[in-house]
Amino acid sequence: MTARRLLSASLLLALHTASLPAASLLGDWPTRWKPAEGYEFAFKGLYQYDYNGFSGATTHPSTGAPLLADANAWRRKEFSFNARLPDGWDLSIGYDFTVSGFKTTPSGAGVHGQWLDNFVRYSSKRLGDFRIGQFKTPVGWEETISSGATTFLERALPVQAANMGRRIGADWSYAGVPHWLFQLAYFHGGDLGGDNDGNGPAARIVWTPIRREPGAKPRERATVLHLGLAYSSEDRDAVTDGRGVVANPAARFRAKPEAGLITTRLVDTGSLAFPGPIKRLGLEAAYIDGPLLLQGEYLRMSASPRGRPAFDGAGYYVQGSWVLTGESRPYGKGTIGNVRPLRDIGAFEVALRYSRLDLDDGPVHGGTQGDWTIGANWYIGQHLKLQANYIRVHSRRQPGGAGEQSVVLDPTVIAARLQLQF
Repeated sequence: MTARRLLSASLLLALHTASLPAASLLGDWPTRWKPAEGYEFAFKGLYQYDYNGFSGATTHPSTGAPLLADANAWRRKEFSFNARLPDGWDLSIGYDFTVSGFKTTPSGAGVHGQWLDNFVRYSSKRLGDFRIGQFKTPVGWEETISSGATTFLERALPVQAANMGRRIGADWSYAGVPHWLFQLAYFHGGDLGGDNDGNGPAARIVWTPIRREPGAKPRERATVLHLGLAYSSEDRDAVTDGRGVVANPAARFRAKPEAGLITTRLVDTGSLAFPGPIKRLGLEAAYIDGPLLLQGEYLRMSASPRGRPAFDGAGYYVQGSWVLTGESRPYGKGTIGNVRPLRDIGAFEVALRYSRLDLDDGPVHGGTQGDWTIGANWYIGQHLKLQANYIRVHSRRQPGGAGEQSVVLDPTVIAARLQLQF
């Protein structure tokens, strides 16, 4: 399917669904069932079909090897089951059925589906929430926001590099103090797919000194100020695969050029063997005032490879969006949700982001990259969303070290997404 056909099909589908009765779009779809007092069962799905088109510098400037190729494919095909039981218990079972080569394991193999959030949780108004299972790690706030609710198609450069992904562990979160959210976690044993090994503690604290929700009057302006701090320390162990081959512990920090249908990373530290404690720090901030959303993060990551100087990498992003039709982004439990349209035609949002990542430090020449992204989103009811991004990439890397010729790549990316969520 070419980019033109994808965009044409998306537009036709959007216009057709927008013409349906308001109740079929703006209301909840019948995916929840409440058979008795205290019980609730629900199925959730997130399906995203993407197009990535590259122009300009798409080949290695020295060798001519192709690095960035146009692609269209399923980005996500997620399906989950959730159950709420009496006395504060709930559970989640989720799986992404996407078969792809652009998602890779640490060994470089393509991913043939992967487990999502799978946990059991007990919630108490007095004691907080206790959870055990697999779920997202807290450093890299944008990653903890639902993949269906992000302002742009892909997460910002530093979030990709710093976030640990989903891990098996246990956590406690508490929101019983007005304007505060506390989270403590310990992760151990990698993930349910047998990858991403590592263990250690993590913590996050969020302060919302300003929080005014529209409440029963959805057209009333919402105002939220979110300030957060997250930290984690991770130790990695040697891993033995099914053939008895031992892989030494290692750290690696890298990021795609904010386009998801490729495996190429223009900035990459490579494997940092025997890294010692891997530390991550995140500072997060957001301000919502009616249709305006301002959001940003500063992220820092470090390792101490054996026999080499300590490595420190850092990055940040700042972004803003404006809902042209006047709706506010919903906010709750320290996270931001999708716009809920108030009109049959849907809601329209425009956005701008700048992100930067620096992975050069001492003998590690991972490179530097800065991306400008212009985005547009069309929310049609609660379930259909169309997104388009224009990304201008600026990257520079000396893979051979100091004195070697730098590889400078400044491609342009056009990305589009058709999303169905329930």
